Amino acid sequence: MQPATTRRPTDPTRRRSARTAVASVLILLTAIPLLSGCLTRSTTVGDRYAGTVIVATSPDNPSGAPRLDIPESMRNNVSTSDYREGPNTGGGDSANPSASPSPGAPSASAPSAGAPSTGTQPGTTGQGASRVGTRATFSDLTAGQLSQLGDIVANAFGDTSMTMELNAKRSGDVVRFRGSADLNGLEERDYLKFTLAFAGPITASNVAKQDSETSVTWTPEPGKVTEFIADATYPDPATAAFTGWTWLLVIVCLLVVALVIWLAYSHRDTSPRPGRPRPVRRSAPVQKATAPKTTTPKASAQPSTTAPAAHAESATTTSGGEKPESTGSAG
Repeated sequence: MQPATTRRPTDPTRRRSARTAVASVLILLTAIPLLSGCLTRSTTVGDRYAGTVIVATSPDNPSGAPRLDIPESMRNNVSTSDYREGPNTGGGDSANPSASPSPGAPSASAPSAGAPSTGTQPGTTGQGASRVGTRATFSDLTAGQLSQLGDIVANAFGDTSMTMELNAKRSGDVVRFRGSADLNGLEERDYLKFTLAFAGPITASNVAKQDSETSVTWTPEPGKVTEFIADATYPDPATAAFTGWTWLLVIVCLLVVALVIWLAYSHRDTSPRPGRPRPVRRSAPVQKATAPKTTTPKASAQPSTTAPAAHAESATTTSGGEKPESTGSAG
């Protein structure tokens, strides 16, 4: 007969330590995205720019109508359409109803991004157009994409010396836009119109009349260099969003750290270390129970029933002189 095997009891302290380790790892894995978000500034917010660009030329230009080649990375923010200007549209101003687009949203008359339209401008016909070309409506462009748009416009006129630079930088609450268009390589039949809209009011520009409080338009002349200058004042949207998310993530991170510390402390190993005596747990002092006090009943006022018997016995002893002997069987 085989001896019965005894199963070694599991140490509860070891089990608690294992559960604490697993819980800590899960909490840290959950907090990794939050901790990384505390240290990384969001790149999805910041200054954004909107507006329109028109590049056109006369229909008899042997080079053809200028076209804007929008890269794939900007197709969601730039929409293009055919531009035709009639002889009675007054230089293209009335043929561009979206000269003052609202910041962050393309014009309602603009086609879907990346899909060119073949419609003509109001009041014009395809046969009687005085200028033909492309109109681009852009929205939510970053400063880097806005600078790239200048190179795209310059390439629209083909092999010419035309250049266009667009730069926007922020200094505190002021956004400074500086640019230029060198049209020395273009002829009188060529046409360029650039409109830029900010997310806040424009406080200074080098144009005689602004389109609105937040947008301004430049129409450079062929054969000349035109400077683009505009300043707008409004708070940095990236700073506002970054501050709010920072405080939220800091609070969440502190709560996670506090939870980990509490779990580690509550499930700490309290077993004695080698070489150290086992701590003696002192029990709470036991209070002695006190017996309730008993009250002695007072003597009753009634006469005792044994008194007559004792009196009679005393009288018998006195009268006889001797206490009578008890009778009993002898021997």
